[in-house]
This record gives sequence, structure tokens and C-alpha cells, in this order.
Amino acid sequence: MAEPAGWQAMRSVLLLCRSMTAVVDQELKYGFALRLIDFQILKQLESTETGTCLLGAVARELFVHATTVSTATERLAERDLVVRRAHPTDRRATLVSITEEGRTLTDAATAALAAAQFGLAGLTADQLAALSCVESYARSARE
Repeated sequence: MAEPAGWQAMRSVLLLCRSMTAVVDQELKYGFALRLIDFQILKQLESTETGTCLLGAVARELFVHATTVSTATERLAERDLVVRRAHPTDRRATLVSITEEGRTLTDAATAALAAAQFGLAGLTADQLAALSCVESYARSARE
């Protein structure tokens, strides 16, 4: 019996993810003492106009639980890479802002990952473009 196409697609994505994550994790851990989630949070904050987001919004954007983002931002705040503060009108919400130190480290980590080709060495421009489309599928599947 032939395997369903979905199985092959899932297997391929997971294999690529593991391979890519191994390279990215090593660069971030040994070069910058960052975890992947830390870097993702910093990049998310850096991408906003103000550098500030609600903690819950960051969690939703990264498809992780708010507790994961809360723990990571506490770790980042201890290193002065982000600042956490209470929302001015909603006591339940926490705002997270990237600091200048956070921006500097994020830029350096991004450059190091780019030099490592983000763990995607050997892929063509067309293959990279095809992979970029996967995000929209993932977001659609989550909704």
C-alpha cells in the first residue's frame, strides 16, 4: 500500500526542522547563550514598530503557550535584553519591550545564523522560496 502524501510531507518537514534546529540551536547556545525561543521572541519584538508587544500576542504569533513566553522573557529580562512591565490599563496583561542591548544581540545572532545559512545550507533560492510558503499553510491550519 502506498503511503499517503500527507505522511511524506510531514516526514519531510520534520526531518528538515530537526536538521535546521540542530544548527540554529548550536549557533544560538554557544555563540550568544540564547535558546531558540529567546531568539524568536527577540526577533518578534524587533519586528514591531515600537519594539513592544503584549506577552500574550507574542505567544500567539509564535504558536507557544503564554507561560513559555513568560518564562523566556523573565530570562531575557535578567540579561537586560527585554523589559517587562504591567499593562497600564489591564492588570492581567504584561508588556514586553526589547532593549538596545537586546537589539544589538539580536542583530549579531541574526548575522551568525545568516552565516550558517539558518541551517538550510545547500538549498536553492527556489527551494527556500517554497519553504517560505509553508508558514501560511501552518497559520491556516491553526485557525
